[in-house]
Amino acid sequence: PHTMDRVALMLGAEGDGLSTQALVAADEWVRIPMSHGVDSLNVGAAAAVAFYAVATGRPQV
Repeated sequence: PHTMDRVALMLGAEGDGLSTQALVAADEWVRIPMSHGVDSLNVGAAAAVAFYAVATGRPQV
């Protein structure tokens, strides 16, 4: 049988981010590198980048 690791992605709100409790519960933190002058991504766009990275085995976003 094929076994897959389980992954849960937590995406924070712009400005506030994730709660301290959520950050403490996480096994890893990652950031999406952005061009100079870009402060943040829409959460939908950030989710798409994160899901792509996980699906292709590139979680070092």
